[in-house]
Amino acid sequence: MTSRRPVTRDGIIADLRLIADKAEAKGDKVSAVKALKYAGHIERICPIDPKPPSIDTVIDVGEVAAALASRFNPEAVASIQATVADLRAYRLKLVVAERETATVH
Repeated sequence: MTSRRPVTRDGIIADLRLIADKAEAKGDKVSAVKALKYAGHIERICPIDPKPPSIDTVIDVGEVAAALASRFNPEAVASIQATVADLRAYRLKLVVAERETATVH
């Protein structure tokens, strides 16, 4: 069983820099530049203590993470895709629950 750690801004930046290093080591400069660009964007633009993202944003980020991981860590792809699938299922349940509790004014 793998240990889980919370997702933080600093952790994402560190992971993107690690992906960039691995991509550059493999000679994939395009992916390295993309990963560094995302890391830099997060450092400059994203707040240090943001409000929690919507579930749709988390799903989108998960899909991007799976695509990046497929190039450098194929073992992690299945786990990321399973998590994204679970999030989609929870999102559908949330939509159904919101419809059931909605009132007409």
